[in-house]
Amino acid sequence: MLKKRFTAILMAALMLIGCVNTVTATESGYAYGDVDKSGTITSNDAATVLAYVLDPASVPDFDTELANVSSDKDAITDEDIISSEDAAYILQRVLYDIPFPCEPQTGDTTEYTTETTTQATTEETTETTTEEYTETTTSAYYDLNANDLTLTADGTSNFTEGAYTVQARYKVGTSVAEADGTTYNQHLQLNGTGSLTAASIYFDAPTGGTLYIVARSSNATQVRNIVVAQSNGRTVATISAPMSGDAPAVETVTLNTGGRYYIYGGAGNINIYRLTFTGTGDVETTTETTTETTTFNGDTSDGVVVDNFTDLKNELAKTNNKIYVQGTIMCDESIRLTEENANVEVYGLTNEDGTAAILDFSPLRDSRTSSGSGGTGFRITGSHYTFRNIIIQKAGDCGIRITAENGGTGSYNTFENCVFRYNNNSGVSITKGGANNTFRYVDSYRNADLIQKNGGDADGFSVKLAAGANNTFYNCRAWENSDDGWDSYDRSSEGGYIGDVYYEECVAWNNGNPDVFTGEEDYNKGKPLDKNLVYVEAILEQDPDFETRYNNGTVTSWPQLTVSLLGTSNSYSNIHSANWAGNPNGFKFGSAETPTSSYRYIKNCIAFDHRNTPNQKPAKGFDQNNGYAGYDIVNALSFDNGQNYWMDRMTAYSMEGVFYSFGGGQSDAPGDLNLTTPTAAKEAELRAEVEEKTNYILDMVYSDRIPGQVIYDVFD
Repeated sequence: MLKKRFTAILMAALMLIGCVNTVTATESGYAYGDVDKSGTITSNDAATVLAYVLDPASVPDFDTELANVSSDKDAITDEDIISSEDAAYILQRVLYDIPFPCEPQTGDTTEYTTETTTQATTEETTETTTEEYTETTTSAYYDLNANDLTLTADGTSNFTEGAYTVQARYKVGTSVAEADGTTYNQHLQLNGTGSLTAASIYFDAPTGGTLYIVARSSNATQVRNIVVAQSNGRTVATISAPMSGDAPAVETVTLNTGGRYYIYGGAGNINIYRLTFTGTGDVETTTETTTETTTFNGDTSDGVVVDNFTDLKNELAKTNNKIYVQGTIMCDESIRLTEENANVEVYGLTNEDGTAAILDFSPLRDSRTSSGSGGTGFRITGSHYTFRNIIIQKAGDCGIRITAENGGTGSYNTFENCVFRYNNNSGVSITKGGANNTFRYVDSYRNADLIQKNGGDADGFSVKLAAGANNTFYNCRAWENSDDGWDSYDRSSEGGYIGDVYYEECVAWNNGNPDVFTGEEDYNKGKPLDKNLVYVEAILEQDPDFETRYNNGTVTSWPQLTVSLLGTSNSYSNIHSANWAGNPNGFKFGSAETPTSSYRYIKNCIAFDHRNTPNQKPAKGFDQNNGYAGYDIVNALSFDNGQNYWMDRMTAYSMEGVFYSFGGGQSDAPGDLNLTTPTAAKEAELRAEVEEKTNYILDMVYSDRIPGQVIYDVFD
């Protein structure tokens, strides 16, 4: 088992992060850690060490002296001992330039984490821990190179090559091909249209990761498809394999979870030159819960610090740039991010009082005379943009909208430790082909199109209307948005159906409740007045003394106003009528047009406190919305919703763990799930844990701080 501080580092084993400058030479003249003898220490060196640990024969001419950066020696033979710890030390050197144990150590040692991955920085971490827990990192590197095959069998029986099993029929053929800087002199041909049982290759991935494929059709006139599928038969990806006279396809496929994966031809023979899987996930057995938030105010010398909108725009227009946002920046224009492979990172600097950096788009919102996507805060059609430790608020439309329109891909963008709030549509929107975007530790709350659509379209996270595949949410929270927490609404007229969506450790509560947006919800619960709500802003403008009565608890009747924004008005009576259009649902997995081929992955997710409204009875925690998507599920908790589970049209490929349901207003329709009603004592325990963690999140965001990772400890 690896030490905890290496866990997050090894998860990034294939992230090609920049090299370090300070090195110590060995007797051979090469630096410790420079395993590939390239002259610089990079994450490739860490991957090479890990490959050697898993299979020494896969790395010929391996120099153990360079790799043994931990100084571990056999007590009897004095030979170098190489382990995954050496790989972790090398990657730690790449990330933070921390000396290896084999090098002279000077000064005090600072503990580093990778919540915010910046070189040579000190991070301040607030952590609450209740018990011990076990954390195990599983990294894997499986390489099948057709050049290495010496197969002489007749292709009628299965054979193994490392971690891969090849199922008949197949043969090894000779053909010279150049791909990605490598020359291949032979190939493994899978003969015929493949399946899970024939003419295919499979392997077992211990965690999620990346599959790298070099292949082409065996036919000189036909382009064929290569299928990557799970053991349940669900297709993960389809790759176009060019004709045999063309250069092979070089593709990567993101595998979001562990399990058995199959590669085969969709119609006819294909030639495989290389398959490489690199696992980058972690497997965690938790017997406690931590709440952890990371702030950053360290070294910014590797980027540029901005504190005004003009500088922010100018820096975002560049590629290969690291931008540190300081303070609150008022943004009076929508920002379009269009570059492919932009490699742009935006970090919020923590203020001295612990509050987070804020990008406030209210000047843009208030300058507009009508609603629409022109009021979006960030419109992203490019790829490889990263946002960390920042609050995005008060846009006239969505906080961010990610699409593949106008020739872009809208892909491989990352958001960590971010908050989206008070936007006039969804906090986060992914549509029209936006794919492979990742959200970790992101909160999206009190986003509402209260004036324009009477609450009917503003979700916490909206992944709908032909969004692409593999959009992933880990430990994200969606609450008190005017429509759904998560929405995956399909409509065929948009040109396609939503790709795979992954939800893990995610929580949704009290969405679609009109009382939230007039301010009554907070008053009835004894919470402070939220002066960021547009309805409350209108109250205070007309009656400045209202705040005093609110704080004293002496409001005798709630102000019933007509409020205006973006050229439209809405009234209190309309908000509190059957015309209210918000859907009080937690996780909405589709719509009536969602086909059985659609896929959702659900693990350790929670939905609670979604209340019926005049137009939505019952409100739902986990909601199929008449859709037919298939799903894998591991643990779920749903309580105090109008209906906790409505999933009887959906198909569960696998079900693991416990699926709690209690306090629902209407009987569940769980479909394949076997629900568990806890004992009174267990229910009280679950409620207490949910309340504790939820209050922590609320306290953080209402004081303009970033909650970060907050795991609810409700699943044994």
